Amino acid sequence: MLMNMIMNLLNLQALILYHLHDYESALSVLEPLYRNIEPIDETTALHVCFLLLDITLALQDASKAADVIQYLERSFGVANTGNQNEIASTVQQQPAQPKPAKSSTPPDSDSNTCPGGSEILSVGSFSDDTLEFESFYSTLDGGNHLGRPILNEFSRASADLAATAADLKVRLQIYKVRLLLLTRNLKVAKRELKLLMNMARGRDSSTELLLKSQLEYARGNYRKAVKLLSTPNNRTEPVMLAMFYNNLGCILHQQRSNHTSVLCFSKALKYSLSLRSEKPLKLSALSQDKSCLISYNCGIQHLMCGKPLLAARCFREAMPLLYHRPLFWLRFAECSLLALEMGFLTASGATSCKDEIEIYVVGSGKWRHLVISPVNSGSHLSDFGSSGEHGNLISLRFARQCLLNAQLLMDASEQKKMVISDTEECNQVSQCQKSSGQNTMSVESKVHSGPTANANGEQKGAASLNATLQSSLAMYDDIIKKENLKIRQAILGDLAFVELCLENPLKALSTANSLLQVPDCSRMYLFLGHVYAAEALCLLNRLKEAVDQLTVYLRDGNAIELPYSVENREKAPVEKDSDGEDSVTPAMTKLTSEESQHSMSLKPEEACGVLYVDLGMAAAVQGELEQANYLVSRGFAMLPNSPRALLASIYVDLLQGKAQEAIGKLRRCRNVRFKTSSVAASR
Repeated sequence: MLMNMIMNLLNLQALILYHLHDYESALSVLEPLYRNIEPIDETTALHVCFLLLDITLALQDASKAADVIQYLERSFGVANTGNQNEIASTVQQQPAQPKPAKSSTPPDSDSNTCPGGSEILSVGSFSDDTLEFESFYSTLDGGNHLGRPILNEFSRASADLAATAADLKVRLQIYKVRLLLLTRNLKVAKRELKLLMNMARGRDSSTELLLKSQLEYARGNYRKAVKLLSTPNNRTEPVMLAMFYNNLGCILHQQRSNHTSVLCFSKALKYSLSLRSEKPLKLSALSQDKSCLISYNCGIQHLMCGKPLLAARCFREAMPLLYHRPLFWLRFAECSLLALEMGFLTASGATSCKDEIEIYVVGSGKWRHLVISPVNSGSHLSDFGSSGEHGNLISLRFARQCLLNAQLLMDASEQKKMVISDTEECNQVSQCQKSSGQNTMSVESKVHSGPTANANGEQKGAASLNATLQSSLAMYDDIIKKENLKIRQAILGDLAFVELCLENPLKALSTANSLLQVPDCSRMYLFLGHVYAAEALCLLNRLKEAVDQLTVYLRDGNAIELPYSVENREKAPVEKDSDGEDSVTPAMTKLTSEESQHSMSLKPEEACGVLYVDLGMAAAVQGELEQANYLVSRGFAMLPNSPRALLASIYVDLLQGKAQEAIGKLRRCRNVRFKTSSVAASR
């Protein structure tokens, strides 16, 4: 009796944390209960399992979610065999239960219903071929918002959760589909969703339609996804309207309608915030409030539209929920980098899309001289990130802090995975040693020590599904590893760039070397690592080492090979997420939207031009003017609109005494502004 009371209290504590979106803490409370679930009564066990499924799916922990699903199948004998005719006949024998369209409100924490019946937005990341990786948080992405009306009805149908076998099958099937969508096994998800719709025939199909909309979204059939999303007729409550507009905004993002997408996210945010205005404020209202996730989505769209300050404000609102995610801090840092790119911030050695060359005309007559000033930004807002409210959100120092946060979180996550992997290997070795002396027992037989399966093939069907889940988990692990690799590359590339802008060459060099040592690093990031390392070495007066960093691309004398191909450049960004959702790009290649006019992504030929110019300037410093002239001329031909390439060419011309040729280049350049000066020229 005392044990059951303790279990119920812990379960209630986990439920409250779940409603408050503190999923990690809720999981830490619930996991001990799940590991010792055998003595618990059936009602509490179902509470624990379904709540644990909601939490693990919210955290995108596919492995734990699959483990809970398999446990429920074994312990409660609700595994689906794939025989759709049998399932259909079972459903037809049940009386159709009319379900109100507005049953999306989750049960109160003190109710006797299943704790897993609350609504949550999914935090899922699409694969690289959709947006996401760009972390959009959408019910379409993870399905955590889906299927609640029918699930709540299941729980209300019987106070002790002793639902019929068909009800449990439908509910468990919904979780399977959500898990398959999370792992991006779309082919199997489509098959299991079709099975689910046959099982739920005669019921309210809102859940199934929303899941199908999510499936079509993941497959790239956006028009069909919108049609399915618009089908349910229960979009009258604020929580459902917020879900609808948020998901519609994600679809519009995929279609590159970024400005329209912002409008949808703004509407979703308005409806979501209205939930907190209800009096008295209930715990369920806090659970349904997805304003943090929607604010993040809106921030991503502002980044895509070239509005870094608005994006930073949105990310600030999303911080309480997403502070533990490396991708969030990477996006926050990119607000400052985009502001620098657009000329709103100034930094030593940084290039802006508004860069121009200012030339002061000094003296007159034969004493007339042209004085070239350093490359400056044409923006009059260069100090807006240095103080006040903006300085807390938009500055290079804040960008560095964000990138360091992301790096620490990535390191901690990888270290945790290594510990878990080592523990699993030790357990496997221990089990193998035990089973070697026992011919009548194997590790596999222990795993399937649940209820005896039916002799008509249900055990075979469950084993087949388990194999499918294991295959999906393996595929999902590979996807996550690739996405984490891209995130790490982006973090290190941006951090090296920021350290250079802040005139910290030693830290920039260390970060660039770390980028070069990343296993399976993409060719584009390798190029950035070599360039950033060379610049840092130049600032440290280690010119020979800097040249060594760049000469890795030299072939046949002074010829330079392309650092990367067009395919490498297109694959370098990370795109999926919805929390995937996002495109991860280095400091020079931040935004992938076709509408963004501020993208600094270098084409392979332009990257080659950068190498020519850098090597040419190194040769000029070493006094090899002929070679410097050849290299800089090649680079300037590849970068005709680059102010810095122009200045490099003029510098070499002046070293060779070709003043008139240098003046001619200045006159032909459209980024040059001539100004009069009151300073008298020295005779």
